[in-house]
Amino acid sequence: MSDITGEEIEELLKKSWVDFFKYYESEVQRHCEITNMSRAEASEEHWMVWNEHDLMFQLGRFFYKQLREKIPQDIEPHFDKFLSRSTFKDSTLSEKLKELKGRLGWVPKPDLIIAQETNLDHFLLCAEAKFFHYSVARYNREPHIVIKKDIDTLVAIKDLGIAERVVFMLFDDYYCHRDQEKYKEIMSILAEAEKHKLTILKHP
Repeated sequence: MSDITGEEIEELLKKSWVDFFKYYESEVQRHCEITNMSRAEASEEHWMVWNEHDLMFQLGRFFYKQLREKIPQDIEPHFDKFLSRSTFKDSTLSEKLKELKGRLGWVPKPDLIIAQETNLDHFLLCAEAKFFHYSVARYNREPHIVIKKDIDTLVAIKDLGIAERVVFMLFDDYYCHRDQEKYKEIMSILAEAEKHKLTILKHP
C-alpha cells in the first residue's frame, strides 16, 4: 500500500468544493422555480446551508464520495474534534499538541481533520470553514476576528508539523454582496494567509 500524501487529499477536497457549489447553485435554482421566488428573495432565506455545520455536512457528502472512489484506503474525515493531548496519545503528536496549545493559548477544534487511521503521528490535512449569510448581522459577528483566529490556528498547525496541508474555506453570500468594505478586509486577511502557504477555498 503506497503512502497517501496531504497534497493528494487536498486536491480531492478542492474537487469536492467545486462539485458542492455546482449542486448548491442547481438546487437554489430549483427551489426558486418551485416557490416562484426570485434569486434575490432566495438569498434572504435559510436555504440548504444554515451554518458551518451544514456546510461541512454538505461538503462532506461530496468529499467522501471522492475519497472512496480515488483512495480506497484507511483514510477518514473527522469533524469538530478537539486537538487535545488526552485524545491523541501518540508521543510525537502529543508533544506537538502541547506546543500548539502553548502557542495559541487554547485547544483548537478544526472543522475538518483528514487522518490515516493507522498512522496518527500527524494528519494529512486540517481545515477550518466560515459561512457568512444574511443572518450574520443578527449576531454581531465580526468577520475579521473569527477569520483571523482560524488562520492563526491553521498556521500553527502547519508550522508544528501537525498536518501536512491546511485549508481555509469561506462561503460568503453576505459581505461579498452587501458590505464591500468588510469584504475587502476579509480578502486582505486571506491574501496575507496565503503567504503562509495556506490553501484558500472561496465561494465561486
